[in-house]
Amino acid sequence: MFGLFRRNANSARFWDWLAANTDRIQSELRQNPQGIGEEIGKAFRRDFPELHWEITPSEATAWLFCISADGDREKFPRVQRAVSAAPDIPSWKVQAFRPRGSMDGELQFGDQKLGVDDIWCSAEPSGDGVRLTLWIRGLSPLTDPILSRAALILLDNAIGEYDAVMKISWLSREPLPENPERTEGLFPLRDLPGLLDRLPNREM
Repeated sequence: MFGLFRRNANSARFWDWLAANTDRIQSELRQNPQGIGEEIGKAFRRDFPELHWEITPSEATAWLFCISADGDREKFPRVQRAVSAAPDIPSWKVQAFRPRGSMDGELQFGDQKLGVDDIWCSAEPSGDGVRLTLWIRGLSPLTDPILSRAALILLDNAIGEYDAVMKISWLSREPLPENPERTEGLFPLRDLPGLLDRLPNREM
């Protein structure tokens, strides 16, 4: 199994290119993100054509280079092989899967607005994961196409790509009651990452 994660010549091409062009890439991402983004994408696709990449700049620490399967579980092993093939590159932290993000933002689609505090959860154990119901404020047959999509974006951001795919075995949605109260079976979305952290990581 561990032999699959050895660095090979193909994956080395991209990482060697990234290391050699670090200063230029990080400088141009501040000044001309579209142009350098296309160049990064071309170099990345040459070695990892079915995967995705994201860069998160940092002023104080190494920049994050994230490799993602875009939620496709079948591609998770490829993500891990790509990341394991990366050498230590100064000024970069290479990470598998999109990480958890801030819970402070909100999404607006037309006249519909949704934030993390507008979503509560109920969860039931299911194997190594949970069957999850999202209780969404303002959800109705009319608003469902917009609010359910916004809720999925906020969910993925709250728990990260790995947990969204590997620890959620089933997902549904319901309208949130007017004045929800925390109970053993109903809790805010903000509490979900902690619940998932207590579950074991599943084999891929």
